[in-house]
Amino acid sequence: MSAEKVEELVLQKARQEAEVVTAEARKRVAAHLAQAEAEVRRRGQDELERFRRQLQEELDRELAARVAEHNQQLLLQRNRLLGAVRQRAEQAISARPQPQYRNWLAQQLRQLGDVKQGELICRGDDRQAVQELLGEVAAAGVRLDLTLSSDDLQAAGGFRVRCAEYDVDVTLESQLQALWPDLLRSVAARLFGQPGGAGG
Repeated sequence: MSAEKVEELVLQKARQEAEVVTAEARKRVAAHLAQAEAEVRRRGQDELERFRRQLQEELDRELAARVAEHNQQLLLQRNRLLGAVRQRAEQAISARPQPQYRNWLAQQLRQLGDVKQGELICRGDDRQAVQELLGEVAAAGVRLDLTLSSDDLQAAGGFRVRCAEYDVDVTLESQLQALWPDLLRSVAARLFGQPGGAGG
């Protein structure tokens, strides 16, 4: 075999081996590129998901703050309205309309039961009516051992009874205070369709 033939065979073999090496290298490069692209996509997805969660958390916080502020404003408006309702109620009972007020005084005196050695304090402009009512209650068989005080009651109306063992507050203010929780629920249900939350 001539030298030229041998050289040609060697070159051919070298080219074949080079092609194999090149093909293997290309495969490895392609695999690395695919792996790198997948890693970039994964990192991109992770970053996108992290950003989405962060944005959602910020939106949730802002929404919660806005809802809380809105509810606070509603509560303030509601309590102002209920406060105005109570003020109107206080003004109404302070007017002491007749004969309802006198009838109410008589009823409260009858409900005192037997009182011994007590002192009744009322408003100065109610004193005559209370004196008459004490006589009417006694005539009806209710024993009230009460002395009508000359002191003026500092209240919108009603009376107080002081005894050695106890005091009884039957002022209009105390009656409204006792009735207010039930009245509040009723008023709030009519105005807002739910129980009321404003206090005394």
